[in-house]
Amino acid sequence: MEKQMDSQQGTSLSPADLELETRRKVVIRYVDGSLLRGYLSPEDEAALQENATQPFIVQTLGGDSQEVKPSEIKAIFFVKSFDGSPNYSEFKVFTNRPNGRGVWIRVHFRDDEVMEGVTPNSLSTYFNPVFYLTPPDPASNNQTVLISKRSLKEMQVLGLAAD
Repeated sequence: MEKQMDSQQGTSLSPADLELETRRKVVIRYVDGSLLRGYLSPEDEAALQENATQPFIVQTLGGDSQEVKPSEIKAIFFVKSFDGSPNYSEFKVFTNRPNGRGVWIRVHFRDDEVMEGVTPNSLSTYFNPVFYLTPPDPASNNQTVLISKRSLKEMQVLGLAAD
């Protein structure tokens, strides 16, 4: 098996490890409340954004491939680690006007969860079946969230986030 060097740690990586490094760590929350932890390829992420009706593949932590139907997901959380911080109490709303650039929104999910964040100021946010949301808590394990509009009751625009 051919190996390449990991430039950061000086260790050898197999082709399978190299492929895994290009995938993003995700926790998928289904509308039924169940979770799937795994890795999402950039290609499947892009395909999901373009057409949120076609199933996509997630590589599970055990190394298996699992097909995911977009109609069954609530949101995909792009995370820093799979362990998270169990004792950390994440804040899900802004205490004042957010920094950065984009549209400040509040989403109400069908399961009554409420979340705020900043989303790109783009027509795709409003017309595509999924959109990205950057959560308010920079210390959170969640880096960004891809939200399925099928799982929403309501989406409110609260203002603009501008530097």
